[in-house]
Amino acid sequence: MNDEKPYLEEIKTIIVQKYNPKYGDDRVCECGHSYYRHFDSYENMYKCGCKYCGCFEFQEKCWCLIQKYVGVWK
Repeated sequence: MNDEKPYLEEIKTIIVQKYNPKYGDDRVCECGHSYYRHFDSYENMYKCGCKYCGCFEFQEKCWCLIQKYVGVWK
């Protein structure tokens, strides 16, 4: 008798990026818009990308470089 199962089984790991309320809504993306603008408040804060410019991946703007180049760096 064959002890084989009728189907092979495969385990997959899926990483889903979700809104982090502790991250800080006032953080600004490279696109110039706030962190929370990259999530849909009507769809349980689904990661939908920036609602205003189409930027999909939130990348925080590095203010240290801006301050350095405009002379505010101390």
